Amino acid sequence: MTAKLNRAVRCTAAVLAALAVGAGATACDASSGSSDKAAAHSGSAADSSSGTQDGGSQKDSQDAVDGVKKTAVKGSRTDAVNPASARTRESKRCHTGELRYSWGGPHGGAPDMEADQQQIASIRLTNSGGRTCTVYGFPGVRLVSDSGDTWDLRRSSDKPSTLTLDPGEDTAMVSMNVLPLPQDMKGPKPFRVSKVLLTPPDETTHVTLDWPYGGALVDQSGATRPGTFVNPVGVG
Repeated sequence: MTAKLNRAVRCTAAVLAALAVGAGATACDASSGSSDKAAAHSGSAADSSSGTQDGGSQKDSQDAVDGVKKTAVKGSRTDAVNPASARTRESKRCHTGELRYSWGGPHGGAPDMEADQQQIASIRLTNSGGRTCTVYGFPGVRLVSDSGDTWDLRRSSDKPSTLTLDPGEDTAMVSMNVLPLPQDMKGPKPFRVSKVLLTPPDETTHVTLDWPYGGALVDQSGATRPGTFVNPVGVG
């Protein structure tokens, strides 16, 4: 538990240092390997704020921001419109009402909401209609908290590809990188998800799903490059 708290404190320091210069908490993404590096840089930023600023600490802080930007989401879109969707004919697109939605990763996995690093929450899409249809691009995802606050998730930098779903096929997956806030971590504001409003790519109607995992996320709903974001629909 002590080690976990220490990691959480380092992660939180990195998040706050990155936020202070306009970036988000993707510095805590374990898959990018940047957590320890961002933590070290955030330490340099803290030194500079206490009156020991020098050229080295400024460079470290800038390096931390650059590292975050490389792994962070790009652009500001949070809707379900995909400019490159012309590759998919309108008549073949899977519509909201033709899909069935269920929680769970490729192996039924669930995010650890007590973790101090990014986790994956996934929604499986099943073609419940009577025709073959296609899915391409990013969905729109809006998180709703238990107090009624909303958070429209930004997009990752991953590239989408077209998926074809035959009737009954369930190989399409919406995945979200989420940054949990452990109960024993003090400081960051919590966002306690209650519901998720999901709009399939290039659709205008959404479905509402209950959030099944409890816990809370680090509230970065106002950040331009948050550590919680949505990826394009992929194979699951």
